[in-house]
Amino acid sequence: MHRSSYCGVNCEKCKVYIGTMNDDDIIKQEIANEWSELYKRNFNKEDMICKGCKSDTLFSLCAKCDITICNTNQSIDNCEDCDIFPCERIQRFFTYHKDRDTGNVFY
Repeated sequence: MHRSSYCGVNCEKCKVYIGTMNDDDIIKQEIANEWSELYKRNFNKEDMICKGCKSDTLFSLCAKCDITICNTNQSIDNCEDCDIFPCERIQRFFTYHKDRDTGNVFY
């Protein structure tokens, strides 16, 4: 069974998660470079730390994720467990990532 996030990302396919779990600075630097360009922000390999949104070690952008907050407030494990799935917020999230080359990280 794979580790899944609240939004539907399969953490085991996420490069940040892979780099963290393998303590691989090369992967972390590669994804920092990719995401700096993709998201128009400056990331470095030290930013690329995450053990999944259901852990205490989160990627910086995930720490404030409204999808996580919503799931936690409703005491549900995943957006698919929500009565209003797919809501507008999760649809925007999927569309945003579908339109970018972020890899096949959804399950």
